[in-house]
Amino acid sequence: MGMLTDQFPGSEIALGIQLKHIATRALANRSTRGYAASDPAWADHLQDALDTAKFRRLKDLYSTHTSRDNIGFGPGADRIKEAFDQVQATVAARGGDARTEDTLLLKARITIRFGTLNHCLFDEANPAGAACLENAIVPASHTGPLDNRCRPDRCHNSMIGPEHLPIYDSHRRTQLKLLDTAGLLVVRRALINRELERTEAVLAQTRLEEQP
Repeated sequence: MGMLTDQFPGSEIALGIQLKHIATRALANRSTRGYAASDPAWADHLQDALDTAKFRRLKDLYSTHTSRDNIGFGPGADRIKEAFDQVQATVAARGGDARTEDTLLLKARITIRFGTLNHCLFDEANPAGAACLENAIVPASHTGPLDNRCRPDRCHNSMIGPEHLPIYDSHRRTQLKLLDTAGLLVVRRALINRELERTEAVLAQTRLEEQP
């Protein structure tokens, strides 16, 4: 709690009150900073918690897929569906149960980053097809995708989930409304059209899969 609180303004005061480290210096004393200090063991626990939460969401996706509901669209979705199909087939062949499914899902080593606009299946062992890395200068210490260069409309690692579709549909309608604005500068109109094209490209992935 101390390390998390330390990330926000006024944290030392709040933490001092909570831990009853009452002192004349802003209701905190020397012990308060000790509680907020970085701890490698805590970082390991946090990573474990993140991995557990991610695996729980992965299991939810797997359950949705085995129920024959669509978990998403795009190249990334196709890859994860194929991996789920392999797990499901292996479980059936072995006559396994839920525990067998969990074990196989862990062994599948599906790399997925859940996001607001899409899910990313970037694999550091095989980064081919990652649009965010094309013609990019990657910092020496950086690992993983470059989130600020994400291109869900054409990336090989992108998965568009059903929960993302309302966002893109709303964004498309917003861009169309902006195009109707009178007196738009040419540069501004070109920017809106480019954004609209990218949004349409994402939505087109869903329409292709909906066709019989």
